Amino acid sequence: MNKPIDSYWDMLEPHFEAINIYEDPGTFAASIADIPPHVVLLYAAHMCQSEVHNGGFLQLFWNSTGIIVPHAIEAYKMIGMPILASLLLRAAQPLGPPYPLDRDDRWDALLRGSGLSTGEIAEIFKREDHLYAAFLKATRNLPFDSLNRQFWEACKTEGGGFETAATRYAQHPFLLH
Repeated sequence: MNKPIDSYWDMLEPHFEAINIYEDPGTFAASIADIPPHVVLLYAAHMCQSEVHNGGFLQLFWNSTGIIVPHAIEAYKMIGMPILASLLLRAAQPLGPPYPLDRDDRWDALLRGSGLSTGEIAEIFKREDHLYAAFLKATRNLPFDSLNRQFWEACKTEGGGFETAATRYAQHPFLLH
């Protein structure tokens, strides 16, 4: 008999380490091939909200975790958090379409979406010693600050909050869409 799910983490934890977001899109796809799709969605939603809470949308898109954004958009819809899905989609719009799964391609897309000229971007990167600090300055015109605040608030309130919505979905993944 299966143990009841008290938290979405009960469903996610056995698969968490098997999912590889740290290499390339092909490696990621291979790592999720044998994992049930509803678990992959929970993983994507979990990782996305963790990254945005930790450092905002820029951190999500800049880090390897950005590979899960298309899955996270679908996940938020599936778990009953359409506002989060919409906010994530709005934050990702300057990067595509298509949304770049490869990290280097996302970095290029962030800079293209910044609205700055190639010369302005080059000057920022010449003046900054730290790569992430350069990206912070180069992407300051993107609407991430406002979207971060809205996302953080929706994570606390929409669908009873992320933990509640994700757990409800984990308990009934085939009934809630």
